[in-house]
Amino acid sequence: MTRLLRRVARGLLGVERPLVYYLPWLERPGLECVLILSNVEARFKPEYKYGPFKLRVTQYDATGLKRAEHRVELSDSTDVVELPLSSTGAICGYVTVAGDCTHSDLYVTLSDGVTYAATHGRQEFVEHYPFWSRAVLAVAGRVLSGLARTVPAFVRYQYAYVGAGSRSDLLLLNLSNVTNRVRVIALPAGAGSNVMIRIPPMGSHLLNVANMVPSPAQGTRVVPLRLEGNAWFNLYVVGAVHSERSAQLSLMHVK
Repeated sequence: MTRLLRRVARGLLGVERPLVYYLPWLERPGLECVLILSNVEARFKPEYKYGPFKLRVTQYDATGLKRAEHRVELSDSTDVVELPLSSTGAICGYVTVAGDCTHSDLYVTLSDGVTYAATHGRQEFVEHYPFWSRAVLAVAGRVLSGLARTVPAFVRYQYAYVGAGSRSDLLLLNLSNVTNRVRVIALPAGAGSNVMIRIPPMGSHLLNVANMVPSPAQGTRVVPLRLEGNAWFNLYVVGAVHSERSAQLSLMHVK
């Protein structure tokens, strides 16, 4: 029933959902963020086995600003290209990858030169709203934000962790061309805190969960979260012992 209502609402609002492959990126002191581009999928399709394969990588920062566009060519189905991702003055965002037969098996890594963490991207979609429906959502969003609420068009649940020896943050990606007001609630509802996050179109936000829930004196506290957004969004879990310092990070997509 919920899916049917969403489908009807998208039709009424004129929402289009072009396919897109996306991956996150992060900047941290002492760490290098690198996008690994290949075309593994083409190896198993005889009609697409031989290159070259041309790729376009578009990099967005947390404000939704298009920071860079990279053109990459893979010579054949076994070629691999490492593309460093950096953006002076920005700390996070995501990239979209478009090109010949590229629908899977791309990775982004964080490395200190010795060890690394890696995660894969997602072949999903972005939501494109026409002007008039963007205006409708803007008005509804302003009204509800005054009540510390949002239009709960999409709901996700996720665990996070806070503690002296272990913690995790959430990298929220707004996969739409409208402002996404995401309400994050620490469960159980009513007993925990909640925050409202305003993410610009095609923007992102790195949520410090420790600002919502106090860390225990010892050990690690598991924090169940409910996230509500007025437009399509997704998230990655960013783990660190001390995220504000040059600590090795983990980075993981959740489905």
